[in-house]
Amino acid sequence: MSDFYQNGVITNFHNLTHRSVESLEKEMVRFARKRKMGLILPSLFSELEGPALSHIVDELAKVPYLNEIVIGLDRADRDQFLYAREFFPACPSGIASCGMTGHV
Repeated sequence: MSDFYQNGVITNFHNLTHRSVESLEKEMVRFARKRKMGLILPSLFSELEGPALSHIVDELAKVPYLNEIVIGLDRADRDQFLYAREFFPACPSGIASCGMTGHV
């Protein structure tokens, strides 16, 4: 069985412990040449105030196989939503679309 399961348009990763990161990334880059891939990154506003999310965003900017990133922002008021729009940078090079969704 493959390292990822796809049923429709959403792919779920599982069993990632038996392969090297390099092997998985090579396969993802090859796959991305045929099908565009995006990432849905769920986030609470409180995560913008800690150190981890900045590092995650920096690492995502280096991913060569993503075409789109959508930030799902929850538990944010209007001012927090506007702050989050500034927090997340414009689309990194090579990523065609970035967006944010949430309840304001």
